[in-house]
Amino acid sequence: MSDILKGKVVIVTGAASGIGRAIAIGAAQHGAAAVIVSDITETSNEGGTTTTSEIEALGVAVRFHRTDVSKRSEVDALIESASEFGGVDVMVCNAGITLRSDGADVGEDDFHRLMSVNLDGVLFGAQAAARQMQARGRPGSIVLMASMGGIAGAGMTVAYSTSKGGVVLMAKALADALGPQGIRINAVAPGTIDTHLLRTNPAIAAASEGFRKRTPLRRLGKPSEIADAVAWLGSDMSSYVTGIALLVDGGLLSVI
Repeated sequence: MSDILKGKVVIVTGAASGIGRAIAIGAAQHGAAAVIVSDITETSNEGGTTTTSEIEALGVAVRFHRTDVSKRSEVDALIESASEFGGVDVMVCNAGITLRSDGADVGEDDFHRLMSVNLDGVLFGAQAAARQMQARGRPGSIVLMASMGGIAGAGMTVAYSTSKGGVVLMAKALADALGPQGIRINAVAPGTIDTHLLRTNPAIAAASEGFRKRTPLRRLGKPSEIADAVAWLGSDMSSYVTGIALLVDGGLLSVI
């Protein structure tokens, strides 16, 4: 597809399925030297071949590393695994979860469980990657997965929006803290993306159809379009871009 990530070692959390899967495969297509696929399980929700098999077919070095991102020790081990290839150049903190019941009455346990993955896990990944980059004395790019729901709230996603709003501000704060070391931190905020979850959950599908009708481009986004945005932020083509939340939403939040 391109060589904008040529020679770079890329780690993607939550990469077995959905957007994370597309990001990992996209990194390989954009020329990455090696991709480390991280998730709770290697089995894809989409079925068929695993993410690692898809990347292997592209002739790119790949490893699967099981990681619970809510546990700092496991995230540290994930980043250390990149030493096999010389260390991480592009860290994509993508792992995240949603709740079946997420509104004004969201339960305490559910709220903390979501935050432990969507917020703590993102911070742990960014911190561990930055430490390795600093130790190597080389600049790098860290991309955090936010959401349009972290920029505009919704009553049915109180906890989720809170977590993703935190990711947006985390990117800005870490960009300031790590910029002097040449480490760039950005967030990507996807809009309504056509994933396995959307196609198999009637409630989500119904809500998404309303979003599609209001989106200026009048269609859902593709996971590969998020992957391309992440690849650009991970590449040297965005070398003077840090601290942003890049909306990839077909223009939806520009009009509602």
